Amino acid sequence: MNFAGPALAEGPETARIRAFLNGAGAAGGTDPAVTVTLPVGDDAAAFRPPDGAQVVVSCDASVEGVHFRREWMTWETIGYRAAASALSDLAAMAAAPVGLVVAAALPPELDVEIAAALGRGVGEIAGRVGAEVLGGDLVASPGPAFLDVTVLGCAAAPTTRSGARPGDELWVTGELGAAAAALCDLERGLEPDLRARRAFDRPRPRIDEMRWLRDRVRIHAAIDLSDGIMRDARQLAVASEVALEVEADRLPAAPALEGFRRAPAGERLLLAGGEDYELLLAVPAGAMRDAERAFAATFDLPLTRIGSAREGEGLTVSGRSNPALPAGFDHFEVER
Repeated sequence: MNFAGPALAEGPETARIRAFLNGAGAAGGTDPAVTVTLPVGDDAAAFRPPDGAQVVVSCDASVEGVHFRREWMTWETIGYRAAASALSDLAAMAAAPVGLVVAAALPPELDVEIAAALGRGVGEIAGRVGAEVLGGDLVASPGPAFLDVTVLGCAAAPTTRSGARPGDELWVTGELGAAAAALCDLERGLEPDLRARRAFDRPRPRIDEMRWLRDRVRIHAAIDLSDGIMRDARQLAVASEVALEVEADRLPAAPALEGFRRAPAGERLLLAGGEDYELLLAVPAGAMRDAERAFAATFDLPLTRIGSAREGEGLTVSGRSNPALPAGFDHFEVER
């Protein structure tokens, strides 16, 4: 059954649904041009996009033991990260978020307060980007716990992965490697650097940053960096049918990688760590000239040129070709 309001009959499931929704709260205000005609409380939600806009939809799953571990983070953090990961896909496409639909499978021993904590995490990031929690589904599971977040947004002309052209420059927002460094420490039983832990626990989908850039720069292609820049850059190269060249020394490494970014372990975190949720952009040569400093001043975030596109196929990093590089995260990659 779908999430609904107080009209539901009482019961253990209903108590968890209400706790989740109360935790999420009134996430607050979608784009004024968007009309949510049926909010949470019925069999389904509905919204009316602005005239001429396209609806943009994505989903992202979070599975216990794969994407999160209870001993590493609070349930609020688990909810936040699950929603932020999905919202990052909207950022890459320059879409304005409208709402989220959350499906959760929780072991019965997880009580009402756990549902409320998940809701608070989802509501925290939804509120930051101006989206509403529109509904979802809740079921019991023998384990592991599972969340799937579907995000809905609008864009007049969604930015895709397939528009990069020979001669384009490659730019990346923010810093790379912090979340991967935190995960590496957690796996070894260490307490991560505070800044790295923050990047891991509270990633920020670059919704506002991408829409700001879209209004000032012609962006040919974009992708969010969720699986590591090596894997995601390859995805952009294949979709655009171009070759990409990345200059490793230009990659904006997070402070957590200071002192060992050029060592094999540091390079792997930087190139293939994943979960940065920054944006990789392909723009015409010289297009960022006037935007770079203004972007940094507006968002207190670096915007860094890291390479270029040319005719051909594949990916090179500082002259090294694909086989010698970390592949990035792949759920079905067999470890060798």
